[in-house]
Amino acid sequence: MKGIDNNIRKVPKILFSVLFSIIIFAIFAECGMIFIYASERTKDVTGDYYEFEEKSHYEYSSTDSSNKAVLELNTSGTLSIIGDFDEDTGANNLPVYTIKDGNLSISYDFNSSSIEVEEAEWHLVDDKSKKVDDLVLEDNVMQGALIIQSSLDGETWLEDVIITDIFSEETILEDILYVTKDIQQQNGCYYRLVVVYSLERNVGDKKVAFIKVDDIEKKKVAEVYEFYVVDKEISDATSASDLPKKELGKKVNTGKDTGYFDGNVVNLDDPHYGWDIGTFFVNGYTREGSDDDGNSIFLKNIGDKVTLWLEQDLLALDGDDRLVIAEDTNGYDKEFEVGQTNFGLGTLIMSYTDYQGITYDPVIYTNYIAANTRTGADTRVQLFEEGDYEVTLDYEIKNSPLKLGELSVLPSYSNYKVRFSFSIRNGNCMVYPFDSITGAELSERAVTESGFRLDMAKSRYLTIDVTKSVLKEAGDGTIVEDIRFNGPAKDGETYTDEGIYSFTVKNLYTGGEPTTKTIFVGNNKYNKAISGSGYTLVELNEKILKGSTIAEDGSIMEPVEVITETIENKVVEDKTVTKVEVDKQEGISDTEENINQLENLEVEKGKWNLSSISFIPIGISIVAFIAIMTLLIKRKSV
Repeated sequence: MKGIDNNIRKVPKILFSVLFSIIIFAIFAECGMIFIYASERTKDVTGDYYEFEEKSHYEYSSTDSSNKAVLELNTSGTLSIIGDFDEDTGANNLPVYTIKDGNLSISYDFNSSSIEVEEAEWHLVDDKSKKVDDLVLEDNVMQGALIIQSSLDGETWLEDVIITDIFSEETILEDILYVTKDIQQQNGCYYRLVVVYSLERNVGDKKVAFIKVDDIEKKKVAEVYEFYVVDKEISDATSASDLPKKELGKKVNTGKDTGYFDGNVVNLDDPHYGWDIGTFFVNGYTREGSDDDGNSIFLKNIGDKVTLWLEQDLLALDGDDRLVIAEDTNGYDKEFEVGQTNFGLGTLIMSYTDYQGITYDPVIYTNYIAANTRTGADTRVQLFEEGDYEVTLDYEIKNSPLKLGELSVLPSYSNYKVRFSFSIRNGNCMVYPFDSITGAELSERAVTESGFRLDMAKSRYLTIDVTKSVLKEAGDGTIVEDIRFNGPAKDGETYTDEGIYSFTVKNLYTGGEPTTKTIFVGNNKYNKAISGSGYTLVELNEKILKGSTIAEDGSIMEPVEVITETIENKVVEDKTVTKVEVDKQEGISDTEENINQLENLEVEKGKWNLSSISFIPIGISIVAFIAIMTLLIKRKSV
C-alpha cells in the first residue's frame, strides 16, 4: 500500500509537468518558434561523374557514367535544390521532386579546397576550348563552365544558364543560380546541371630530346546532375479536353524589328496566311462573361482550376518546309516594355494586374515555341487566380522561297504576335469573419468579446458594406439602437469596438442576391440576448414591455404570471388553486396562505418544488464524501 500512496502523491506532479509542457508548446507555437513544421527544405542532388582525355570535348551524352560514389569523392561542389517539395524516384532511378507550393531554387556550392592543391595533386587549369558535348559556347571554358538546361521531354534540351570561368577569383556565383518557372513545373520538366573543368598534376620528371621537363598528366571532368520536377496541383488540375473552353487571340503581322508593336492584317500574299501557329484557349471555369471592351471574364468556384493552354503542331509550318520559326536574337516588345534580348524561337509575355490595380513586371518565357514543340501535347501556361491578364506570343518566321539544298537564298523575315486579354474572378459572394484572438470562424449572429477579422477568401472583387450600431436603454426600460457608422469594409479589416456589425456582400460579376451577415462584439447583455434568442430588437422590446428581464449572460427571464381570480370554498377540476381569499380576521395574511396552498397542492399532485429538489444533490454529495474519507482512512491504517 505504500507504493500506492507514493503513486498517489506523484499524480499532482505528473499533472503539473504535462500542463507546463502544453503551456510552453502553446507559447512557442503562438510566437512562430516551432521549426519542425517548416515547409521549405534543402536537398543535395547526386549526379554522375565523367573523366575524359585531354583533347576530348566532355562527351558525357555518349559515355557510360562511372560509379556515383566516385562523384561524391571527387566533386568540386554540391548541387542543392531549395523549396517546398516531396521526393520520389522515377524511371531510371531519376530523382523526382513534386512541388507542394511555390517554386524550386537551384544552387551550386563550390568547394574551393577540392581544387586548390599542390601541383603534385590534381588541380584546376584553363581550358580554352568552347565545346561541351554537342554544345558550342560563346566563350572559352577556362577555369570551368556551368550549364543549366531544361527539357519538357527529356530528349531535347534548352540552355537556361551558361557561366564560364566559374572557378576563377573574378567570378562570383550567385547563391541561387536558377528558379524553376511555372510553365515548366506545371507541365513537368527535366533539369540538367553540367559542370565541366580541366585538371592536371605533376607526376615527376621526364626527358624530351635530352631535356628534362615536368611529366604532366591531364584530364577533363564533367559532373552531370539530372532530376525531374512537377507541380503537385497538376493532378487536380483540368485537362486540355475539359469543357467548357474558350479560344483566345488572333495573329497579326507586326512588320520587321518594330518591337512587335504594329498590328497589320495577315493578307493573301503573307506567308502566314491561312494557318495558325497554334490555338490558345482557357478552360476550368464555371461561367464566362465579358467586359465593356469585349475581353473575356471567367468566373470560377471553389475547386475550379482555370488554365491557359496552347494547342499546337509545329513540326512543319503549314506543311511547308520553306517556312521555319527563326531565332529572333534581338527581339524586344514595346507594349510590354521588354528590352532587347534574344527572344529565341518565340517568346511568351504575360502581364498581371491585381485587384488593387497594381501591374507587376511581365513574366517572360523565351524559346517558348521551341520548348512546347518538344512535348507532343497541349501545354499549360499557368493555373490562374483572380486578376487581369494580358498575354502576347511574339515570334519570327523565316521564309525561304528559293533554296539550294539546305542553303536559303535571299530569305525574308516577318514578325508576328498573338495578343489577347482576359480576367479571372471568383464566383462566390461570401465573406468569412474570424475571432481576432482564437482565429475560429464565427457563424451568423455569433457573439465575440474580443472582436473579429474579415476574410474574403481571396475573392478580391467583392463589395462589402458594413453598418455598426450600439444598443442603449430607453427611459421605459426598452432598448434602442443607435447607428454609429455605415460604409465600405475591406479584406483583413479587424473590428474590436463593442457593437452590432452587419455586412452586406455583393459580387459585381454574378448579378446574384447579396449576402448579409451579423456579428455581435463585446459583453453587452442585450447583444447576447438578441444573438442567443434569435429575436429582433422589436421582438425583444415587446418581451421587456410584458415584464421580461435580461440577465447579464443574455438569458431572458419570463415574468411570473399571477392569477387574481377569487375562489370561495371551491377547487377547480384539476385540483390546482392559485389563490384563495379567506377571512382576514383569522390573522393569516394573503401571502402566507397562498404559499401554504401552493406547496400543499404541488405535493398533492406529485410535483417537486424548488426547496425539496435542492436537498437531493446535497445529500448525495455528503454521502459520497463520507464514503471516500472512510476508504482513505482504512487504506492508511492497513
